Amino acid sequence: MNSRIAQRIGKMEMVKRQRTDVVFPAPPKVVAFDCDGVLFDSREANIHFYSHILEQVGRPPVRPDQVEFIHMHPVRESLMYLLEDGPLFDEAYQYFKKIDFTPFDTYLRMEPGIENALRFAKSHFLTALATNRTVSTLELLARYGLRKYFDLVVSASDVDHPKPHPGEMDRIRAFFRVGAEEIVYVGDSTVDEEFAANTGVFFVAYKNRRLKAHYYIDHLKDLTVLLESCRSESANGT
Repeated sequence: MNSRIAQRIGKMEMVKRQRTDVVFPAPPKVVAFDCDGVLFDSREANIHFYSHILEQVGRPPVRPDQVEFIHMHPVRESLMYLLEDGPLFDEAYQYFKKIDFTPFDTYLRMEPGIENALRFAKSHFLTALATNRTVSTLELLARYGLRKYFDLVVSASDVDHPKPHPGEMDRIRAFFRVGAEEIVYVGDSTVDEEFAANTGVFFVAYKNRRLKAHYYIDHLKDLTVLLESCRSESANGT
């Protein structure tokens, strides 16, 4: 057996295993992604961003025990966590509104395999981004050449309340006219876990098996296998 045939058989067996492991409530029509932690590894960028703001108000940089929170929450909540309510928070939040994000985005790294996963999703499904980023979202996607992969982008600035409030998913459902059971959502944090639970979508947890999810992936190529599996099942009527 030559290597090409062996690889093809291996892929078919992987897809078969995924089919038996996953039961979708309905054939998926929309694949929605979180941004930070799924499209990008943004942990280092967040540390530099918040440490810069803290420096402006005379506070020490972000501590290691604070990193997880600021990595998973929007700016207002993160600054409140770092500074608590009061004059320093007000000063820091006003400064944040004037910041140019570009220098901090240089610390971002695209997650391995993200373009292939997005290309596949865009070719076979409707696609959306649901992020707790704000005004920087579209600029960031354009800079890295990812905007073309999304039919809809919803950020925290587009809704009254950020994730895990269901507002962003409500906009996605309304835009595509689909039910929650027809959406696959890929996220990596406890905020995403709660967001998925609040909205009733099929939740795929990326690089975080501590979360309660319908499915777990450790690499974005595994997402492509999962989506191909559900396409095959839909075509076969199973």
